[in-house]
Amino acid sequence: NPPPHTRGVYLKLPARSMVDLAVVGVAVVVTLDDKERSIVDAKIVLGAVAPTPIRARQAEDIINGKAVNEELIEKAGEAAAVEAKPISDLRGSASYRKEMVNTLTKRAIKQVTALA
Repeated sequence: NPPPHTRGVYLKLPARSMVDLAVVGVAVVVTLDDKERSIVDAKIVLGAVAPTPIRARQAEDIINGKAVNEELIEKAGEAAAVEAKPISDLRGSASYRKEMVNTLTKRAIKQVTALA
């Protein structure tokens, strides 16, 4: 079982159905402190932007051990986009995928920390 105050979310594009191939997928799992103000532990995984799913460790480091705010969330999204190594194909360009990693990472962090 996960520790108390642990939440997670998986966001993907397109979001239409479970059978669509994801152009971009972002999973964020955080454990918050007892008062749910600071992140004790964060895991961010990026899908469909590298040959296999990858951890966005630089983005995790930005929010780990901190009370998140808009500025930190912005930095984490940007870091995750830099860590992504997407290709361009029929479903989307590499630059579009990086931008969507940024957007989905920020959205997911906001959701799991109730800042949405």
